[in-house]
Amino acid sequence: MPGLIRCSTRYRWRDSILSLPKKWLSVTGATDEFGFPEELPKLPVPELDETMTEYLRALEPTLTQLQHDRVTSIVKQFVSPSGLGPKLHQYLVEKRDAEDNWAYNYWLNDMYMDIRIPTPINSNPGMVLPPRTFHTINDVARFAAQVINGIMQHKEIIDSDQLPKERAANREKNQPLCMAQYYRLLGSCRRPGDPRDSQYLPEPRNDQHVIVSCRNQMYCVPVKAGDRGRLSEKEIESQLLFILSDAPCVSVKPPPIGLLTAEPRTTWAHDRQSLLQHQQNQRNIELIEQALVLICLDEPIPTSFNGQGFIGATQSIHRAGLRDESNMAHEMIHGGGSDYNTGNRWFDKTMQIIICNDGTWGLCYEHSTSEGIAVVLLLEKIMNQIDNASIMDDGTSQQHLPPPERLEWQTTPEISQRMFLAAKSVDKRIADLDFLVYRYVGYGKTFIKSCKVSPDVYIQLALQLAYYKLYGHLVSTYESASTRRFLLGRVDCIRSASTEALEWAKAMCQGEGANLSLECDKDDDAVDGANRKREHLSELFRAAVSRQTDVMVMNILGHGVDIPLLGLREACKELNNGELCELFTDESYPISQCFLLSTSQVACSSDSFMGYGPVTEKGYGCSYNPRPDEIVFCVSAFYSAGNTSASRYAKSLKESLDSMKDLLEL
Repeated sequence: MPGLIRCSTRYRWRDSILSLPKKWLSVTGATDEFGFPEELPKLPVPELDETMTEYLRALEPTLTQLQHDRVTSIVKQFVSPSGLGPKLHQYLVEKRDAEDNWAYNYWLNDMYMDIRIPTPINSNPGMVLPPRTFHTINDVARFAAQVINGIMQHKEIIDSDQLPKERAANREKNQPLCMAQYYRLLGSCRRPGDPRDSQYLPEPRNDQHVIVSCRNQMYCVPVKAGDRGRLSEKEIESQLLFILSDAPCVSVKPPPIGLLTAEPRTTWAHDRQSLLQHQQNQRNIELIEQALVLICLDEPIPTSFNGQGFIGATQSIHRAGLRDESNMAHEMIHGGGSDYNTGNRWFDKTMQIIICNDGTWGLCYEHSTSEGIAVVLLLEKIMNQIDNASIMDDGTSQQHLPPPERLEWQTTPEISQRMFLAAKSVDKRIADLDFLVYRYVGYGKTFIKSCKVSPDVYIQLALQLAYYKLYGHLVSTYESASTRRFLLGRVDCIRSASTEALEWAKAMCQGEGANLSLECDKDDDAVDGANRKREHLSELFRAAVSRQTDVMVMNILGHGVDIPLLGLREACKELNNGELCELFTDESYPISQCFLLSTSQVACSSDSFMGYGPVTEKGYGCSYNPRPDEIVFCVSAFYSAGNTSASRYAKSLKESLDSMKDLLEL
């Protein structure tokens, strides 16, 4: 293949593409204090042969030799001068020159807007933050008011364009990062459509409000008015106290409209259109979509929503009600079902901040507007402000405000039937979710760094080893890699299932890792054999680390595989009347896109964690938060898959991490 360089058993690229030197980034215009251009560079379009080389290499561990030989032949024809590849590549190059980010809409539609399955469990992550201590209903209202006040303070920073610019911590250190997604968090909403969803991104406005949901009742709470500024924290607290007192006393049970947002996207799109036939519903939906955030005041779900656990698992128990962390994660991800809090949601809303009267709190967020880093940083900032604030009356005199408006819905027998069916559907999906929060306490990132390995790289290899131990093979694995070094950059996919990882996992499972016992009574041959085994495993491990590191760096520097491959696929559709070429109709392509292991690092400065469901019916979801002396995993699967188990995978993770420490410890 043109451009390929063979080096031992590895392909490698020209060194120049593994960095973004300042001279490469330089454009005509001013530079910042670190010498970088003030304008972010555009996302590159990697050379065609580079993309195809890496694509073939990524397929090696997940295809049979026959399948790989076939796709290699297809790629050879695709990239040849007479093939379709050069034409499609040139189309993307021209698109790059004409647009701010040539891949953004391709990626957004493929990842979110075109997906028809429901957002809760399948797409929306749930985040659990350190529990609070509430003694009375006033404590609940006060804390919720503090959170809303923090949201308002953050909104003022955004509106005044005072949000500090983030910069890369390594690989061209101090390079500025795109901040666009931070400006999409507040006031945004996803809208269902057929065949494609869309996003509502608000225009600047003087009047601002939040929607508070309590016992399936929704209330509009104005928090800023053009003629008087924003409400004080005490005034917000009084509004919330009214809601907490009013919602249980409403004589007519409210329709759980929020359940409709948990339906498949096309079904919800049609139901939304039915709702919009009534003027009152139009106004309600407009208020919800324009709200800065949704505040969900929840009742705790039963403790029966627990991870199965296993011997050796560590579950932190929340002292208010003895809820474990898996139970709290269920509350954030889906609300517990139609009998509990799932109707107390609007799953299209970007940020749903959930506060339970037992002190459990966190977030469910719609993922299409932003990556997890933005919401994590915002909530942790607000939490720190609350914790560091002095406990005193703020001295603000409370004006006599009218009570918040309770949203009244106009429903028809058809809509009532739809809510009944939606309740059955979401309850079935919730019952199918196998979810476990597992704290590995053997060690954390402090030990990993002492081994001269990136914690993320190390954990990704542990995930591969854990999967291999259970199933004897590797599968296509997704890990999100930020591309925020580029204008409007979001993510590409770090493919952790490499040939090097497979070779190492195989060797580790032959006799279960290093398996060394070097007592003095062993004979010299046994000791020499054990040392040779350790050296061999260490060499394979370092090769896997090197490959994983290379893939990670290529992705964050704009030279991943999946975004360029997606661009070629969409260009093929656009230039061929929707028809796909053989590269995308061959069986190797759907195999490459079926991520049976979907992973993400969600690093939090607090003792928090974020989890989500698998992205395929027979797959696993696994997020992780590496802490100094432990690693918090959120593992998910579906019971209906039959051959997956969150607790078995967590147990395999523990064994894998233990054996890796045995291998690397001096």
